Amino acid sequence: MKRLMTRRNLLRGAGVCLALPFLESLAPRRARAGEPGTPKRFVLCTFPNGAPHHWWETAPAFGKTLKGADFKLPRVLEHFAPVKSKMLMISRLGNYTWSKEQNPFIEPSHSRCAAALSTCVDADQLGRAAGQDLGEWVGNGVSVDQLIVQKAGPEQATRIPSLQTGLGVKPGFFDGRSYAYNQAVSWKGPREPLKRSVNPKAVFDALVSAGAAPAAPVPGQTDEQARIEAERRAATEKSVIDAVLADANSLINRVGSDDRKIVQQYLDSLRAIEKNVTRVQSTMTPGQGSLGCSPIREPGVVPEPPGQQEGLNENDSTEAGEYKHDDHANVMIDLIVMAIQCDVTRVVTHMLDDARSEFEYRCIPADVRAKVGLEYREGSSLHYHSCQHGPGNLGSTNEGGRYAVVEESNLDFAAINCWLGQKTAQLAERLDAIPEGDGTVLDHCVMMYMSEMRTHDHDAYDLPIVLLGGDGVFLNDAHVAYDALGNDRQLRDLWFTVMNQYYGLGVASFGDDLRGEPNRLLEEILR
Repeated sequence: MKRLMTRRNLLRGAGVCLALPFLESLAPRRARAGEPGTPKRFVLCTFPNGAPHHWWETAPAFGKTLKGADFKLPRVLEHFAPVKSKMLMISRLGNYTWSKEQNPFIEPSHSRCAAALSTCVDADQLGRAAGQDLGEWVGNGVSVDQLIVQKAGPEQATRIPSLQTGLGVKPGFFDGRSYAYNQAVSWKGPREPLKRSVNPKAVFDALVSAGAAPAAPVPGQTDEQARIEAERRAATEKSVIDAVLADANSLINRVGSDDRKIVQQYLDSLRAIEKNVTRVQSTMTPGQGSLGCSPIREPGVVPEPPGQQEGLNENDSTEAGEYKHDDHANVMIDLIVMAIQCDVTRVVTHMLDDARSEFEYRCIPADVRAKVGLEYREGSSLHYHSCQHGPGNLGSTNEGGRYAVVEESNLDFAAINCWLGQKTAQLAERLDAIPEGDGTVLDHCVMMYMSEMRTHDHDAYDLPIVLLGGDGVFLNDAHVAYDALGNDRQLRDLWFTVMNQYYGLGVASFGDDLRGEPNRLLEEILR
């Protein structure tokens, strides 16, 4: 095609718009081969309840770094082996910026730690300062993902500014606080949490409908007629792929041979996703006498479990069949890849579970349990919150350059953590399999996998953190450990470093520090 087109090319037909993946044939020259214009992306995958002691079993001593062959993956992260060369583990960062005494022992821990993960602000402190009842208060700082959206500039703008997804179908208690601190890590403004969507069909519909510009008008057709036709097509459950097929076939005839393969593979995979999300979403529909997540009908509306301690568990029966958590997780991975590959959004936050989850992880297969030495017990519940409160304890003082393992973590807790890592590694591998410019889509991401608290102790220091990608800005194939409690560095400095070194946003400060300490770059994690 002779004219230049932007990366967000579209397929159109019958009132449907569908964003395309990156095609070299249609890309402006400046966006190729890693030149300025290559998209920058931020993907934050969070898991609650901290990590087992296994997470740090291969960590370097305080203040040290291991690289290359010296950097060994701990057993709970072995699923990341295919992308280890693009992986950075970061240890000994704390998130207790509100404390003048550097006290990381936060209560109530689940709500306050989760609220501070992406903002590095104490929501309780804000509520007290405003003279509000903390049980009703909803307030926080603006989260790192939303600052990126707001400050990155028009060249990074997308149809959906940011996407919030999750897998939390069985929330626990909210620690006497708003749901927002347990079911949102994105804060668009101090009083505006952006809640995660757990419904794959709703996410799919949002990507299809909001992921592209309005369809070209049909000659002689009014907006009202177009709306009625779109509703008629939806009522007959016509596939969106079928609706744009003629335009797709026309495009295939006008691009190079390599791009023809990409378009066809994209349409094939999209049809598979479309079928899969419909199947999985149907198992999340409440049946007679069962609890579930009600599907939403419009983008932006978030379906919720009925309330605290309510919702679905593995194998719960619904009208359409049994709920399967692994299927749910895999479909959400498909959708995140679709959103990023098609450039519908470049900023994603994905909550692998809600804070203080009460989900029973019956979905973990024998091979994943075996990685941590857990004998397979068919039908065992692996209740997440109970496992966190089960055996396991790490010390808080420097003992030979590390925190001592006072009591080894129970294997149920380790198996859950290993499964969550497996799902995140799947997402990373999928992104790494998509070529783009001089690398892959994963190369052009900052992808984070982390929790808001340390481990069984619920403390807000030595957070488990993995960074992938980084486009040459960050160390890869390495594990950087900062100093022990009291001399460690803070999570707010990690977000400060990402915003300024990867995005070049010129952010002056991020997060609170009641001691008056300014932000500093984490130089040790930079190339």
